[in-house]
Amino acid sequence: MAKAKILVVEDDALVAKDLGMVLTDLGYDVVGYTASADNAVKKGCCT
Repeated sequence: MAKAKILVVEDDALVAKDLGMVLTDLGYDVVGYTASADNAVKKGCCT
């Protein structure tokens, strides 16, 4: 089965990186980071 691709949306960079590491350790594919929902939509998420 393919890994789920995750875009981390968090405005605190340290929290975002920590969350990304945890998700990667759990087997998810973290494809990027952004600080706001508006930016996530612009990146093509959630359409």
